Order: sequence, then structure tokens, then C-alpha cells
Amino acid sequence: MKRLKSPAVLTALFIAILFALVFLRSHGWRLPTQVSSFFAHSPNKAKTPEDTVYGMLDAARAGDTALYVDTFAGPLHQQILQVMRESGKSQFSSYLATQSGSFQSVAVSVADQASDVEARLRVEYVYKNRNEVQTFHLKKDSGRWSIIGISGTDQIKTLIPYGTAVTDD
Repeated sequence: MKRLKSPAVLTALFIAILFALVFLRSHGWRLPTQVSSFFAHSPNKAKTPEDTVYGMLDAARAGDTALYVDTFAGPLHQQILQVMRESGKSQFSSYLATQSGSFQSVAVSVADQASDVEARLRVEYVYKNRNEVQTFHLKKDSGRWSIIGISGTDQIKTLIPYGTAVTDD
């Protein structure tokens, strides 16, 4: 008889923990970055330069400052860390999420890959009334691609705003 109660108790305990986690999550609680990155699917092992840029964009959208900063290397990495220190981690996280939410879409293409360890990517951000293009410079070190530089932004005025309905008239 004691054996029959054990599965029921374990099931009830599991459901109670599940409800507690759902309650906490719905009230803004999040796992610490170290715990969530431990269970993540190896985000730092980008196989291509494009994976690194998309990973950086995903981290920005999620407001994950640790993962975002980790996609950069060299002086650019140090500059971003300095900005994060000056503005505060939560403010920087909000900034990343706001900035990444302002564009409609993004297109990433290889502009030049002269070797297996260096690449230049053309990243085009699509906004409702314009497009912006940046060139990302990436370098592979210890089997990992990192963003080492970003060129200035070129704005491209679109003839037809993004999302405009197409008609036969």
C-alpha cells in the first residue's frame, strides 16, 4: 500500500513545483544567466560567421547582456563592457531589447571571406520606412567566431514602405 502512495506524492510534488515556477515566471522572475546558459544549446559554438551575428541579434532581443557581450572580441568588446558599466546592466539590457525591437527584419550575407579565420558580413536592418546597412568584421579564434568591428551605418530610403499592401490597381 505504501508503494502506491509514493507515485502520487511525487506527482503532487512535481505539479506543485511546476505551478510555483509558472507563477514566478509570470511575475517577472528569471533564472540567473549562469544557470540558463548552462542549459542552453552551446550558444558560443557558432559554426559560421552568420550564426554569430544571428546569435548576437537574438541575445539583444532577449536582453541577455552576458551572451551579447560574449559575441564580441578585442577593443569592441572592451568598449561595450565600458558602456554597460556606465549605464548599468539592467539599463543596457532594456536598451538592447528596445533597439532590436525597432526593426522589422534583418538580412545577413557574406560580403567577403578571404580566409577560414576572417570574414566581412553585410547586415541589412529593415525598418518600416528605410533600410540600414552595416558591415560586420569577424575573426575566428580558438574555433569560435567573434565580432571584432562594425562599420558605420548607411541608410537606404525605400520606395515602398515595409508592410504596404499590394494591389492590382
